[in-house]
Amino acid sequence: MSLVEGLTNLPPKIGAAAAAWGAYWVSMPKRDGVPMKNELDPGAMRRFVASLVMVERHAPRRFTWRLMGTAVRNLTGVELTGTDAFNFHGERQREKAIVAYNAQLDTPCGAWGMTILRGAGGFEIPVEVLVLPLRADDGALRFLANTVERLPDGRRLDSAAAVDMKLLSWPEHRFVDIGFGLPKIPRRRA
Repeated sequence: MSLVEGLTNLPPKIGAAAAAWGAYWVSMPKRDGVPMKNELDPGAMRRFVASLVMVERHAPRRFTWRLMGTAVRNLTGVELTGTDAFNFHGERQREKAIVAYNAQLDTPCGAWGMTILRGAGGFEIPVEVLVLPLRADDGALRFLANTVERLPDGRRLDSAAAVDMKLLSWPEHRFVDIGFGLPKIPRRRA
């Protein structure tokens, strides 16, 4: 049995925001297996909406931040809404992110993981994310929405000088099956 009924390949335990977002996403009406973005109800999302972020795909290598919840902005110290979604990724993570974002919309599927962010103040923040796809008004798979929640221990890792927020690494990442299977992405050799 899945942790969130209808989503498979999740770990045995996930955080409160991820669990609430997953349960809400599963409960939404679907069009060809994926909810429409315009069906999101912020009132029904009170438990996690402040921890929600969303990106929109314009082209396979062009994604834009469309929403950044206040809890995420407060956690990281930056506002990304309206900016290039890949500026947020460190150089080593950029190409991986492009492949993963497109795989999630093309398969379609979700993703769960533990990531390390570097906040605008220079500190490193370990967080958990659950990413799930949404359809645009025209029915195209164009949006990825996810929760960002600080790991329960709340630790901050030491870091050097203050820099803009960056996604430094994915210590753990897995695609989440929403009913269409998991993407087959060839592994690059180091």
